[in-house]
Amino acid sequence: MGKQGLSIPIGIIAVTLAIVAFSSMEQDSEVDEIKIVANLPISGPGSGIGIEQRDGLTLAVKEINDKGGIKGKQIDLIIEDNQTDLEKAKEIFNFQEQSYEPLLHISSLSFISTGLSEMAEKEKVVLVSLSAVAPDVTAGKEWTFRYFPMAEDEAKPILKILDDLEIKSLGILYLDDEFGRSIAKEVGENFSLKGNVVDEPFENNQKEFLENIERLKDQEAIYLVGFPDHVKIILKEIDQSNYEGEILMSSDGAMFDIFQMAEAQNVHIAAPLVYNTKLKLATEVGIRFENKFDKQLDHNGANSYDVIRIIKGLLDDKEITRENLKESFDSGFIYTGIFGTIYGYPQNQDIKFGLYPSKIVDGELKFESTQGAMSSEVEQ
Repeated sequence: MGKQGLSIPIGIIAVTLAIVAFSSMEQDSEVDEIKIVANLPISGPGSGIGIEQRDGLTLAVKEINDKGGIKGKQIDLIIEDNQTDLEKAKEIFNFQEQSYEPLLHISSLSFISTGLSEMAEKEKVVLVSLSAVAPDVTAGKEWTFRYFPMAEDEAKPILKILDDLEIKSLGILYLDDEFGRSIAKEVGENFSLKGNVVDEPFENNQKEFLENIERLKDQEAIYLVGFPDHVKIILKEIDQSNYEGEILMSSDGAMFDIFQMAEAQNVHIAAPLVYNTKLKLATEVGIRFENKFDKQLDHNGANSYDVIRIIKGLLDDKEITRENLKESFDSGFIYTGIFGTIYGYPQNQDIKFGLYPSKIVDGELKFESTQGAMSSEVEQ
């Protein structure tokens, strides 16, 4: 159990690398190189997420390859920019399947991952989705897996914050896609049991939000759900509008450059405990990441770094095939890494880490509660 009101300075993060897979030994593979396609939003509205994921993947692959790869095979990481566009992402998927037949695909964002999941199911290739909260990403799927919290996990800390603040009216300003709608629905339906909710959607390519904010000005709190590029603009425009209520954000707002914004002062957020500097096992990777990229490691970079280590652990005692990778995910595993101890439960497509109520204060993240966190998440 964590301490209440723990003040967390913004610092470096890293990982302990240990994985236990519930699977059996198999013979080595004939594969010379292991191709992994990362289909990411490196430009466009989702670029704040995709760039960090790209860098986390790059560091993890380099470290594994420098130590001999997976079973002596080097990882060939193919990074593609889908420009935060689903049709572009589909083109990339089809081209890579026809050209290379990679071991697996890695995607990001709910609307892109949901679209690609149907293609992955058809091709019978593993798709691992990062930063994707919508239930439809994995619902009814066999080859698609998620490594990220879901909409219900985003909602829990936000509802606690609203309850603690005794908020009775809430405006939800959300991106009108699978990601935004799923979180807005989860928060809105639960909050409406005790208070008034006003929904205000916005478009992915939108650049100005003052009219949306004006329609929410009478609410005691505004909950913001959008990509980092949206969040930065909206926080400034909320400040310009002289809104005096409470501001809350989904975990997509957990970015170091957002923490440093004057307009983010006292904003509440659902955040993972990777920003807790007491995670001693997080220090080493954070240092290496900062040395390589000259920036701090956030939860999106940590998420992508972790997923490569998980894949390595699942394949270390198996023949390297698509079918065996899927079987290893299906069999379940325990992984200790950047987010603490992670459980991949058998026959469960969703691998999740926790989010907790926190607040941005003077450029630092203060966790207001770590209730429900395992000791491995709070302090290592």
